[in-house]
Amino acid sequence: MPGFLPTLLHLARAARNRRHVAALSELDDHLLRDIGLERADVLAVLAQPRHRDPSRRLKILCCHGRAFVERVRDGFAPRPASCC
Repeated sequence: MPGFLPTLLHLARAARNRRHVAALSELDDHLLRDIGLERADVLAVLAQPRHRDPSRRLKILCCHGRAFVERVRDGFAPRPASCC
């Protein structure tokens, strides 16, 4: 049972962050673009399983951009971003 508490904390954090990301979905498209996101990004991360933290994926998209995501998907080493 030693792994129970960290798992519980992870699930609680994921649920809290999911609520925050859901609030982003209420912003208009112009405001989302201002912070470096698209509505499709927000909807895609909210479609992930509930145990995953959607804010982590949005941070990658916002700070690194789509080129970073494509590089990781294609197996290239990521470059650090200055904003994170």
